[in-house]
Amino acid sequence: MRLFSPAKVNLLLAVTGKRTDGYHDLLSLVSPITFGDFVTVTVDDATGDPVLSCTNPEVPSGDENLVIQAAKAFLAATGLAKGLTIHLEKHIPTEAGLGGGSSNAATTLMILNRVFSEPLSIEDLTDLATELGSDCPLFLHREPVLMRGRGEQIERLDPTIVAGLLGRRLAVFKPSIGVSTPWAYGRLASQEKSYADREKTETRVLAWKQGELALEELMFNSLEDPVFEKFVALPALFESIQENLGLQCLMSGSGSSCFALMGESDRGEGLKTMVREAWGDEAIYFECQLGMTDA
Repeated sequence: MRLFSPAKVNLLLAVTGKRTDGYHDLLSLVSPITFGDFVTVTVDDATGDPVLSCTNPEVPSGDENLVIQAAKAFLAATGLAKGLTIHLEKHIPTEAGLGGGSSNAATTLMILNRVFSEPLSIEDLTDLATELGSDCPLFLHREPVLMRGRGEQIERLDPTIVAGLLGRRLAVFKPSIGVSTPWAYGRLASQEKSYADREKTETRVLAWKQGELALEELMFNSLEDPVFEKFVALPALFESIQENLGLQCLMSGSGSSCFALMGESDRGEGLKTMVREAWGDEAIYFECQLGMTDA
């Protein structure tokens, strides 16, 4: 079975404090986008560990890869003894804040559950996904969601709200540098004044859900300040894009990918030119939509 494994963007990422278990509490509005990888799983009766191949030779294929961890966790949870060959067609860049590894792991869980006639409930899959990583559970839903806690508390949105998000155009752009997620959260933790106020953020989210606040007014990322202090090329480009094109930008996750919401009539050529002039030809730029591709 072959299944699309979408990247994601955080339309809101409010980090509200550090937990006693070492993780951070957050409130985030997250959406898959119509850009991503593909995961293919082949099942046989062989014994032994799952085998992973990837179109990107730099992606590790051993136990450090979340796909292998997901496959082993599924087999352990179900008691199935099957041979698995997994192929990853990789397009999502690493250290980008787009959730590539987490999406691949969640997609692997979904494929295996379908192939074996759904032995696990969505709650069971969520438990497995949570153990793999904080971003993994959101990808089980394949639609815009709100997530809380360390990422394991998923709130599905009203269908009318989801419909209003799906299809929104955006341009995603990333410099050649990457940002380590542990580094970004560690830097935030050293500057506690940067933590978002949970109650105020919840109030803003409620206003957005009730149609009293535009999406552009809700957009915020707690990790921008600590990341921007070191990677000054990001805020410099944001300011230039706002001044020249009137587009609002936001960093996704811990970066270094950023995105701009685009209106119906906005053309991407000018934005692409600005990204290339600022960050060079090695910068990644693509246009997509909020939601899932039909591919």
